[in-house]
Amino acid sequence: MSKHTFASYAVRIRRSREKDFLPLNNFDGGGADLLKEFYGFFQHLQERPHEIPDKERSLEAHDIWTKDRSLRVKLAHGSYGAQSRIRDRNTGQVVFQKEEDHIDLTDLRNYLILPEDWNAGLLFTERFQGNGVIASLGESFKKAFAAKYHGYTLEINSMTSEAAFGVYMETGEVKKIRLVRHAIPDDVADALGMGNTERNLGSLEVMLRPPRTGSFHKRKIQSVLSGETDVSSLLEWRDVTFREMKVEVKIAGSTRTLSVSSGTTPAMLYDLDSEMQRDGVTELSDTYVYQKAEELAEDLGDNMGLSRDRMRRPFQWPDAWDHYRLEVPVDHDD
Repeated sequence: MSKHTFASYAVRIRRSREKDFLPLNNFDGGGADLLKEFYGFFQHLQERPHEIPDKERSLEAHDIWTKDRSLRVKLAHGSYGAQSRIRDRNTGQVVFQKEEDHIDLTDLRNYLILPEDWNAGLLFTERFQGNGVIASLGESFKKAFAAKYHGYTLEINSMTSEAAFGVYMETGEVKKIRLVRHAIPDDVADALGMGNTERNLGSLEVMLRPPRTGSFHKRKIQSVLSGETDVSSLLEWRDVTFREMKVEVKIAGSTRTLSVSSGTTPAMLYDLDSEMQRDGVTELSDTYVYQKAEELAEDLGDNMGLSRDRMRRPFQWPDAWDHYRLEVPVDHDD
């Protein structure tokens, strides 16, 4: 599975028991702006981490940057409640003893854009080795938002495969398919004389390319992306089950690598590792990650009928927002 990926989500708000979504910068008709609420929430997490006791998870924020109507923020997310030893794999020495109250945090970058006078925003969250922050982020923000705004339903939903990648599959060309699995099959390992460590920690990748000037047919892949066909039908080949399928799509002179992972529901992810390789980038810096998120958001905006001019529209952040905080209410049952 790819080490670094982006997952995309649609952010919308509506009145409870109503179907129509509301403009994000004035959802109550009196000037309430969802961007302000997210900003205040992240500032609160920067000052005081939020813990979710029943899941033994902790969430905190730092490095918050603003640009027009978008936010860039690192969320440190991790677990506690277990003891463990951290060993240096080169020396074999134990360098740290983790106790139950120690929180093992991973920094994950997030990009949020909520265009003015529009009823849908986009959220991109970084995943590291398949682990992300969306469950804790969604739960804690919705809890804070609901405590202040009654009678509204906030939705943070995965972009449907059709909405997220329709523009690529409809107008792009499938130039490469890669099937990836961790652990090398026994027959292959035996034929190559591999030991247990090599076969268990190694990986197998099958790369399929069309003729040099051609492209692959897209119908079968599109059926998986739309949910019509189970993803396992593409991840099982010659009695080998793969964990991930990477589809390289060329569109308008640019190339995107989309990742479909195994599981009940295909996890539609943007493969940042492949994007780095394509762009000739050796370091996954903050600048690169947020720039890539901005590009991907504009691609999705095109498919949602959201113009790039609207997404790039200048916005002056009110000074008062810097002093605003949206806190997660304390649950005394925790």
